[in-house]
Amino acid sequence: MRRFYQESWQGIPFTSFSHISFFRLAEPRFYAVFYEELFRRYKDWNDLPESWRENKRKDACWLAARLRELRALNEGDGRDEPARVLSIGSGLGYMEKIFLEEVPGLELHVNEPSTVGMRWLRRHIPGERIYIGLPPACLPSDIQYDMIYLSTVDYGIPTPQFRHMLDALRAQLAPGGELVLLSASLLEEDSLVGSFVNAIKILIRGILHFMGIRRQQFWGWRRTRDEYCLLLKQAGYTEIRDGWLDDGFETYWICGK
Repeated sequence: MRRFYQESWQGIPFTSFSHISFFRLAEPRFYAVFYEELFRRYKDWNDLPESWRENKRKDACWLAARLRELRALNEGDGRDEPARVLSIGSGLGYMEKIFLEEVPGLELHVNEPSTVGMRWLRRHIPGERIYIGLPPACLPSDIQYDMIYLSTVDYGIPTPQFRHMLDALRAQLAPGGELVLLSASLLEEDSLVGSFVNAIKILIRGILHFMGIRRQQFWGWRRTRDEYCLLLKQAGYTEIRDGWLDDGFETYWICGK
């Protein structure tokens, strides 16, 4: 596992709207201010970079296909109600919009730490299916889901809290349900030499940051494939599978039941 840093997102430099920290993770307040700035610049999803939208569209279509496969496998369980899915960390909600288009009748529930980022998605999701806060505390405990997915949000969650979250979410899967994690922060390898080189890079970044030459926000952690598999096993998941999506960004995915 390695720390990594970010200077901008969606073409918006962090220094243009907020104080940034080299040592402290971005908190919900940071994201709230970021979304306010984004909504000042962009009016709807179509204003966002086309390559990003295409990536998210492909990921949403892949999730929709996986959900249909799950439902087909569980056909004999006696349930005939619409599929119920929970998105953890929905962000701008573009994937959720596409998911709803791909699966007619889908009962989609969404979670975000702040209400600010929900501006566009609120037009498509009933208020009672929107949960604001940090899971699992903000989620109703009496609802079960055919699928729970986390799309490129795990990087900002420290490992102990992440393991606890995965364990709690497993309890909210319906029989035969599946948790799916999509990661854009996979660490390809973590050798001693690589760790040493990375430590030197962080030192250089720190010097540039405090000299005001290149200010960067501590963004989170990159994890290896083995670390992801171990996290799911420690949280009690079985039938763990993983791979890479053909979405233009080679997004890593891992799932378990």
